[in-house]
Amino acid sequence: MIWKNIVSPRVIAPASARWSAKSVFCSKTAVTVSDIASILQNLFLDLRDSYRPELHSMRGPGPKWRAKHQPWPKFAGPEAN
Repeated sequence: MIWKNIVSPRVIAPASARWSAKSVFCSKTAVTVSDIASILQNLFLDLRDSYRPELHSMRGPGPKWRAKHQPWPKFAGPEAN
């Protein structure tokens, strides 16, 4: 009994305090990993499913394109007779 009065026991954090510190660390780590995973997933989806409007166009070429790409009419000259 005298020994306990002379030498005070070490102050040890209660188990609940240790568990709460671990759980805070684990939750912050989980949130960080989740954020990184969502960023990588969005990057992968953006690279894989890029929108290209020329693949989805339902209209044909317009009048300017037809005027530019219209073949020139061929006229038969007098030597063709």
